[in-house]
Amino acid sequence: MVPASLRALWVDDRARVIVMASIIAMVAVNQIGTGILFSLIPVKLAADGYPASAAGGISTVFSLCFLAGCIVGPRIIALVGPARTPALIAGANVVLALLHWGFPGPFSWSLFRGAGGIVTATYFVLIESWLSAQATPATRGLVFGFYMVGNRLAFALGQIVIAYVDPASLMQLFLVAAVAYFIAPMLQPRSTTTLPTMTAPSVANYLELPRMAPAAAAAAMMHGLVFGSVPGLVPKWGVDAGISVEIIAKMLAAMQLGGLFMQLPISYASDRFERRTVMATTVLMTAVMSLVVLQMPADTRGGWLVVMFLWGGFSSTMYSLAVAHAGDLAPPEKRVAWVSSIMLLWGTGATLGPLVASLLMDTVGAATLWNYSAAVSVVICAFLLWRKVVRR
Repeated sequence: MVPASLRALWVDDRARVIVMASIIAMVAVNQIGTGILFSLIPVKLAADGYPASAAGGISTVFSLCFLAGCIVGPRIIALVGPARTPALIAGANVVLALLHWGFPGPFSWSLFRGAGGIVTATYFVLIESWLSAQATPATRGLVFGFYMVGNRLAFALGQIVIAYVDPASLMQLFLVAAVAYFIAPMLQPRSTTTLPTMTAPSVANYLELPRMAPAAAAAAMMHGLVFGSVPGLVPKWGVDAGISVEIIAKMLAAMQLGGLFMQLPISYASDRFERRTVMATTVLMTAVMSLVVLQMPADTRGGWLVVMFLWGGFSSTMYSLAVAHAGDLAPPEKRVAWVSSIMLLWGTGATLGPLVASLLMDTVGAATLWNYSAAVSVVICAFLLWRKVVRR
C-alpha cells in the first residue's frame, strides 16, 4: 500500500515525484558500475597473485580520497553547475573505468581509484542535496529510504555479475562498468527548475551541521563507526567463535537483507513520528541485538540469521535518517554543505571504525566486536535522547 503522504504528493505535485524517481534511477544505474569495480579489482588482483595488502592499500586510497571529495565536491559542483555535473561525473567515471582496463596493476589502479573516490563523493553530494531539495518533511524519510534501497540493490547487482563471468574475461567487466556509467546521466531529470541551490560552502558552513543539527551528525558518525566496520569483521569473529563458514556467509547475507527489508518501514516511521525518536529507537535496538549475539550458542543456525537480519536492519538505516533529519533543518543555501558534512562524518567513522574495532578484537578478544557495537550505539542513543530534551 502506498503511504498517504506519497499519494498526496503524487496528486499535488506529480512532477516532483517524477523528478525524484528519475534521480533514484540515475543513481541505481551508476551504482551498477561502481559495484562491478568494488568487487572486480580485489578479485582480479588475487587472481593475478598479488598479496591482500595490494587490495587493502587501494581500498584505503579510495576511502581517503572520498573524504577529500566531501570537501572539494561542492566547489566542483558550484564551478561546473548542477545541471552539467552528472554528465561530467559520468565522463570521468567512463575514463577511469577504461584506464583500469588499459593499464592494469596495483600502482596504476591506486591512482585511478583515488580519483574515483573524489568523483564518487562529488556525485553523492549532488544527488543527496538534490533529493533533499525535492522532498518535503512529510516524505523526506521515505524518499531517502527508496534511494538507499535502489542504491544497495544496484550495487549488489554489479557485484553479483562477477560470479557469472569466465575468469579469463574478468578484464572485460571494466568495459561493462564504463557502459553503465555512460547510460546513467541519460536518466537525469530534464526540467531545469528542479535543480537545488548550489554554492561553494565555506569552512564555517561545514562546521554548522554538528552545531545546528547535532542529531544528524551523531547518527551519521554512528552509521560509519558501526555498520561501516562490523560486517567486515564478522568473519573473523565467527571463525573464532566456532561458527561454520557456511553460517557466517549466510549471516552476512542476512545483514544485507535486513537493511533492504527494514529500510522503508523505518524510513516511513520517521516521517510519521518525531524523527529523532525513531533514530534513538533504531540505535537502541542495534545495541540490544549486539548484546543478544553475545548470548547465543555457536550452533544456533536459524537464530543467527534472525538476529543478524534484525541487526543489519536497524543499524543500516541510520545514514538515511541522518540525511533526512538534516534536510528538515537545513536552509536551502546551506543544504550542500550539510550533506557534505554528513558524508564526511560517515566516511571518517567508516575509516576509523574498522581500525578501532579490529584493535579491540586483537587485544581483548573477537567477541569484543559486539561490545564495541553495543557501546557506540548506547552512547549515540543517549545523546539523541538528550537532544530531544534540549531542543523539543
